[in-house]
Amino acid sequence: MSRFHLQRKTIEPVIQFVGKQFLETASIQLFRFSEQKFSELSSEADFDRIRNNLEQSEEEILWINLHGIHDTRLVHEIADQFNIDRLIIQDIVDTNQRPKVELHPELLFVSVKSLLPSNHQSIEAEQISFILKDNVLLSFQEKKGDHFEHIRRRIREGKGRVRKSEADYLLYLLLDAITGNCYTTLNDLELQLDILPEQIMQDPKPEYIASLEEIKRNLFALRKAVTPMKETILFTEKGRAEQIRAQTLPYFSDLKDQLMQLIDEADINLTRAEGTTNLFFSYQGHRMNEVMKVLTIVATIFIPITFFAGIYGMNFEKMPELTWQYGYPAAWGLMVISALVMLLYFRRKKWF
Repeated sequence: MSRFHLQRKTIEPVIQFVGKQFLETASIQLFRFSEQKFSELSSEADFDRIRNNLEQSEEEILWINLHGIHDTRLVHEIADQFNIDRLIIQDIVDTNQRPKVELHPELLFVSVKSLLPSNHQSIEAEQISFILKDNVLLSFQEKKGDHFEHIRRRIREGKGRVRKSEADYLLYLLLDAITGNCYTTLNDLELQLDILPEQIMQDPKPEYIASLEEIKRNLFALRKAVTPMKETILFTEKGRAEQIRAQTLPYFSDLKDQLMQLIDEADINLTRAEGTTNLFFSYQGHRMNEVMKVLTIVATIFIPITFFAGIYGMNFEKMPELTWQYGYPAAWGLMVISALVMLLYFRRKKWF
């Protein structure tokens, strides 16, 4: 009897990009710097050129930024260069997942959403992922933007603490920039909420409700994006993230305070949005009541007039008023007097 030995093979999951592609060609940017030195290198969809310039001294910081995570080949090459787990790679290229923070023995992985106001009362969301490992910081963006341009300028010009510190301080600066974007988004939503109540009181149009619902959705999205960033800071404060040095913790604590304030303001504006929604229905109901009151008064005034017209329209043969010389003007006078009496009564009751 023959025996068949089945060898078990490990099947690695296929990494697939999930999301919308914003760029035709991905690009990589390398910053290598210390307090005394600085170099910058960019490459279009070619990691080999970057790979040949990764040698660093102990005091140098490497910041590699990828624009265009749709290019999974480039993401793979960068990840393989620094021995990044495949599950982290999948998190990087999946833009539909919830923002998260993961602690690994040798690295810290952070995935956040950067929000900026767009046209038509909407916001643009971009997933940005960071990997902090030793003195290397990797960042992965969906599209090109100016989120971090002021930080790049500070690195080039040697301003501030960024070139005097290590990679964890650079991570703080990048998260702080994303927090600033969230504040910009929140301020834009607040301006919309400031305008809506006055517009509603002038004319409660149905499209204002659609605008309020859009604002509430954006506020929920903002809160959902900010909360994981706060969780990242809590990890660092508890000392669980070895990649964050003690000297940098005060900066992360300050960032945590900003994020908590941002969450509180988002909650306040959610309450304002609910209140504005109630204002819309209350004011619309008030206007409807005013219309109904006017219609009711008009209908009530015409009730006795209709009564008199009905009597004299019955065409009985023996109705003295029909042959009376002043019958017609008397009927008109009776109807006008009854209407005036009712109007005076309504005014005395302050019904209008």
